[in-house]
Amino acid sequence: MRLRYEETSPRFGGWHFTLPAVFCIISWILLYSTTFTGSLLPSRTLVMQAIYTVLGVGVYLLISRVRVGIRPAVWYHLFYPIFGLLLLTLIVGWAAHGSRRWLKFGDLTIQPSEFAKIFAIFLLAYFLSEYLMSEEGRRFITACGALFALALPILLQPDLGTAIVFLFLLITLLWVKPVPRRYIVAIFVALAIVAVPGWFVLRDYQKARILTFIQPERDILGSGYHVHQSKIAIGSGGIWGKGFLSGTQTQGQFIPVQASDFIFTTAGEEWGLVGALVILGLYAAFCARIFALAQRVSTDYQRLLAYGVLAVFAFQVFINVGMTLGLTPVTGIPLPFLSAGGSSMLTMWALAGILASLEKHLPAGR
Repeated sequence: MRLRYEETSPRFGGWHFTLPAVFCIISWILLYSTTFTGSLLPSRTLVMQAIYTVLGVGVYLLISRVRVGIRPAVWYHLFYPIFGLLLLTLIVGWAAHGSRRWLKFGDLTIQPSEFAKIFAIFLLAYFLSEYLMSEEGRRFITACGALFALALPILLQPDLGTAIVFLFLLITLLWVKPVPRRYIVAIFVALAIVAVPGWFVLRDYQKARILTFIQPERDILGSGYHVHQSKIAIGSGGIWGKGFLSGTQTQGQFIPVQASDFIFTTAGEEWGLVGALVILGLYAAFCARIFALAQRVSTDYQRLLAYGVLAVFAFQVFINVGMTLGLTPVTGIPLPFLSAGGSSMLTMWALAGILASLEKHLPAGR
């Protein structure tokens, strides 16, 4: 029986637009305070965040008009340009904070590994939605191989955090499909085998971050400085916070890369536990709506797309918030829609556009 699809226009009031827009407004407020230097004028960081937000909305509207759940084989061909960008980043990329993750064009920088997250979702959804129909093992190996090919140059940058996002995405979709559990077991066995030699491949600062996570007080003036200052800031916010522009840790610039990786500390210090819980509640609501959408789509491919977006989004929130509290290692994973960064902002809006497209083309009656 042929499914009949609804055709509705993308709405600005849709949850997949409204909640990201709320996150962006929160981001502007937090960035204004984080980068405040005494002048009423917004900082360059905030201005660029606003520009990327507008561009992100354009990306959202464009993708929301594409039937991303139809003809999935088309997306497979994006592997080559994205893989090429990742290799180019390794060769001529701009290095900062010990990693070569960015391509620099004048004052503009882009991070190809962020855009690779979008393609990884499409690639895994394409292969895993078809694996039961024919050649199960070959499709599984091909999917893992293609994902590893994307992850390898990212690991070499090095960007361990983004590579872990890929791993979590793979395991999530394998669980959701569901594939035979022996595949998931095989992945964990492989990880266990490479864990020991992998330790010796890590950079010194990566090893220090892991050791600091295990022993938080081992080096609070060195590798543990970020987390130590972050915990002071969040803890000092109390229940209601110190107030807008009144965070002593924030205004004193004690927390490194606070505008990007540690933006949640500004909310914790100035808005307190209540403000932090409101933000987490909004994230939980967004994840719940994605989960509900995944239950309504009509095909395995569309379902895996929705769960893929959910996996990337939820995992980044968990890791980023966790590292500001000392609950997860510091990895440099941005907080969706809140952290300063153009590539991350465009990627998150693109993922929201995928959700909008899936909802727009739901079968009638769903």
